[in-house]
Amino acid sequence: MKKNTKQSSSFTKKVRLPTKDQQFAVVIEMSGGSRFRALCEDGKTRMVRIGGKLKRRMWTRVNDLVLIQPWIIQTDQKADLVHRYLPTERNWVLKRNIIPEELNIW
Repeated sequence: MKKNTKQSSSFTKKVRLPTKDQQFAVVIEMSGGSRFRALCEDGKTRMVRIGGKLKRRMWTRVNDLVLIQPWIIQTDQKADLVHRYLPTERNWVLKRNIIPEELNIW
């Protein structure tokens, strides 16, 4: 009998969905300085800023599905990053047809 073995648990993480002022976006290009350009679900391209404590926690790459929140001022041009979806979370969202078709590049 083996010692120190772990029992595998079926842990499911709750997927974060957008609230009324948040929306889905896909990363188009990385600009540097904790910024990137993203194509949003309303068809606009915005400059997205990765804020304070998320800089080291959420490393984004091109073609990542992210959740953004447009600024109150310059709503059509700039936004803040709220959440980056992992591949399993992205597949869950795609399977349930939650994101619009123009953002489905997978």
